[in-house]
Amino acid sequence: MWEAIPAADFVQMASNPHFLGNTRIRTQHFIGGAKRWTKNSDTEIVGVHQMRVAHQKYEDDGLTRVALQGHAHGIATVLYRKVDGIWKWAGIEPNIRWSEFDYDKIFQ
Repeated sequence: MWEAIPAADFVQMASNPHFLGNTRIRTQHFIGGAKRWTKNSDTEIVGVHQMRVAHQKYEDDGLTRVALQGHAHGIATVLYRKVDGIWKWAGIEPNIRWSEFDYDKIFQ
């Protein structure tokens, strides 16, 4: 897993205009069934999921013309924790196995 960061810092990072906060970027995450679940305790589970994540970056704010597209394929190791009786997403470690099109240019 990546180094732990507070939730507010994670949201700030993901919302950055050079990342998912860019209003011209759209993503779609396809999450396959869990390849494996490991119950570490009554309050912690680790799931390993197959992922395909499609990205499109548009030329304009009206999202009328696609400038770039790039897709990533791989595995995500996801940590789930039970907090006050409710299972919550507590962390993620993505592992991109391969990408298509201009994935490396989407967040530039």
